[in-house]
Amino acid sequence: MRQNKTTAIRLALLLCFILLLASCADRGELESSWLDYISRVSRVLDRDTSSANIDASLHFPRPRDLALTFETSNIDLLDFLRLRRCALRETIAQRNSILGRHGDASAKLIFDLRFLNEAEDCIQILNSDGKNSLATQLREAVNLKRRELPSRIFLASIAGAEFREFWQAPPDLRAYPNDGKDPSIAALARWQYWQQQWLSGNWQHNADDVLLTLGEIRLGGGGALLRAQQLNTHELARASDIISQRLSGRPLCLKPSPTPAAEQFRNVLSSHFIGRIQTQASLINQHQYALLEQIHAIENTLFFSMNTKNIAVPTAYLTWVTQRDELLEKATQAQRQHVKVAAELLVQCGLSPGESGQH
Repeated sequence: MRQNKTTAIRLALLLCFILLLASCADRGELESSWLDYISRVSRVLDRDTSSANIDASLHFPRPRDLALTFETSNIDLLDFLRLRRCALRETIAQRNSILGRHGDASAKLIFDLRFLNEAEDCIQILNSDGKNSLATQLREAVNLKRRELPSRIFLASIAGAEFREFWQAPPDLRAYPNDGKDPSIAALARWQYWQQQWLSGNWQHNADDVLLTLGEIRLGGGGALLRAQQLNTHELARASDIISQRLSGRPLCLKPSPTPAAEQFRNVLSSHFIGRIQTQASLINQHQYALLEQIHAIENTLFFSMNTKNIAVPTAYLTWVTQRDELLEKATQAQRQHVKVAAELLVQCGLSPGESGQH
């Protein structure tokens, strides 16, 4: 009878171990670290933890909420297309083809850059040929495209399909964080340099390079960053709540002298929070800094240029920026709050927050 009971216990333990392994296999390192840390803190401090779901309300705006309107140039295309000496003739023909009319925002931006880059030479040709009226129309079209260029860049970049995928959350965080290079960081820096050049009147570009760079941005980890910081904020709040319960309830130590439970708490902080979670948080914060440095530069440059030309940035995008940056700031504040309450509990037990426990 005793042997059967022992066998049953062993089978139950084995089943629990198998279930634990299966659970960990479905999670990334960051998620597993938080699961382990929350469980240990809860057990050591003898307090329950809340199990509220992570707020996943942050969504990139829908394309229709980012739409912008453009004026139509009144250039006499029939006359202009008969002018064979202008390289711009081919660009306008392509732009008004089915491909040009139905191209995406990046294709339209490339056409506009070509137009602006080729128009000045064509205006000189028109004037030399005595086609002053057509030259005037072309000049008006150039001025219009210059005014609308920030809008074209906005739609092709931060409001476009590639940036939408850049900010899309991955199905899980198994591959995040990592110490590898995010391919989008260099691409974002390159895009910021280009858009500064274009907005200042240097419209030189390579269409293939433009599309390749947008493709590299598409592969970036903006969505993984947001999901990771949402997870960190949520789990930091849970862990801080456990510690706060102990601070406001039955003391962990009746006098400023460490108890076995206090020593265990310090060891959990040292080995699991500092040794694992903060190591991962450091990688996430480095990634966040590198990405946001470029993202903010791109956004601020475009917003300034759009405002100077009386082009309103879509409200949906401004709301998204505010929510995104607030989410990332909440992660920083949650980190500080957790360190603060953990230090208070250590001091209650006569332990210095700076001391390291035994692993």
